[in-house]
Order: sequence, then structure tokens, then C-alpha cells
Amino acid sequence: MEQTDINGASFFVEAPFEDVINNFYHLFVASDGQPITRHVCPNLEMMLVFNFGIPVRISFHNNPLDVEVIRRTAVIGPLRQMLNYELLPGADGLVVNFKFNGFQRLFGLPLTGLTSEEGTGAEILTDDGRFDRLWEELAALPTTEQRVSVFNQSAIGLLKENDQVVQTIIGNLAQFFNPCVDPVKAIAADTRLSERSIQLKFQKHTGYSVKELLRFLRFKEVIAYILARSNQKIAIFDLIATHDYHDQSHLIKDFQYFLGVTPQQFIKNLNNGSFCVVADTYPAQP
Repeated sequence: MEQTDINGASFFVEAPFEDVINNFYHLFVASDGQPITRHVCPNLEMMLVFNFGIPVRISFHNNPLDVEVIRRTAVIGPLRQMLNYELLPGADGLVVNFKFNGFQRLFGLPLTGLTSEEGTGAEILTDDGRFDRLWEELAALPTTEQRVSVFNQSAIGLLKENDQVVQTIIGNLAQFFNPCVDPVKAIAADTRLSERSIQLKFQKHTGYSVKELLRFLRFKEVIAYILARSNQKIAIFDLIATHDYHDQSHLIKDFQYFLGVTPQQFIKNLNNGSFCVVADTYPAQP
């Protein structure tokens, strides 16, 4: 177990899933506990949620908690915009947080068009029949440790080899911070594929484009910068200069897109303890 707090516990990932799953996270609230609301920072990754307790209300971006309800299972992602969720007394759920194309490697489902809705920042597929049998197996077990173990046993037979082009992109993510290098062009030269082929293959396996990844990696660095200075006064123009935004409008546009708030609102509300950053596997800027 890596981390525990009053409403959650994170579990280690074991072989052969180190490159597929980021972590398992147990969400719970005691029957005599207090309701909680959390806001999860976007991370462009996939989540598979198994809910064994009372229904969980969620929403995306800055929408109120009446958009979606998770009763048994949900596939969420790629998480482009902030995820909001509410846990009431009696809540009990297991979240599988995937790395890069890990969800695709296990289940082979398309990572775009999970729902028929267009223009959503994060997609959700709830109570899909393909996960019914696994949910029933997990729900019958008394502990989260046993549920994680059974999930792993079930997943071993599903695991597929990683796509070599996608693996090459993942292995060269540090190049994405170098303004003098076009990573897609460099990978195209190494693999003898067209840039368009690489972009389409990457989007098929991850659910987002290389351009979206570049935008997210910069925003991730902004959030990390703010979190590291949460007890200090932060100047907006320092954020602009440090992270190569064109101007204040450009920075605000990214905050509105990913979180639905302005930078000033985010900094002001940061210390209330409800904002969560799920550890991701993207590199930090050199």
C-alpha cells in the first residue's frame, strides 16, 4: 500500500502490469462518516471504476454534480477536463488508473467515441455489459486487497503486447519539451512511417492527439509549479514567462479548458483540500 487517508488508499502495481496500470485506488466513506467532494486534475489517462457501494455522482469541468451517476462500473477518459465526484456515507469503490495506452492494451475498446456525445472534454461509459461479470466477481470479495488480486488474475489473459510505434513515442516524451525538435517528425524518420500515420496510431491507442499531449504537458508543469508554492504568493506573469505562454489570455484559456476556472480562482481555492492530482507517468520538464 502506497498511501492512505481518511477516504482512500492507493495500492502498488505488480508485474506484469507496471507499464499498463498506474495504481489502484480504493474510495470509501464509513457509514457514519461525512460526505466529501473531490476535484481531480486532468491527466489525459483512462480510469476504470468499480462501485460496490451507493451510487456516486460525478461531473466534469465546472459542471454541478448532477451530470452522471456511477452505479456499478464506469470507464472514464481520456481525462481532458477536471473530474468532480461526491462520496456519501457507505461509499465503496475501486478505481483502476491506467498509464498511456494501458486500457487499450487490456480491453481493446476504442478510446474515442465511447459515447455518442460530441465535444465533451472527458468521456464516460457507464454500466457497460462487458464489465458485468468482473464486477460481480469483485463485489463478492470482502477486502480491497482481494479485489485487486482477482482483477490482476483476470487481466493477465487480456494483456496484449505494446504497439512499437506508440512505445517509441512514450520512450521519447522528453523530446516534447525541446522547442528545437519536432518529436513526430523525428519518430517518423526513425520508423519510416509518415507523420500522419504516427499521429493516427497514437490517437487510436491513447485517445488523444500528439498536439493535445503537448498542450497538456505544459499545463501539467504550471500546476506542479503552483502546487510546489502553495504557501507563497504567485504572480500570474511569472507563470506566463516561466512556461512560455504568449500572454495572460493564453494562460487563462488553458485554465478554463482544463479546469473551468481562472488561474486566480484556482490559486485562491487550492488550500481547501478538495483538489487532487493523480500521479501520472508523463515526464517532468527537463
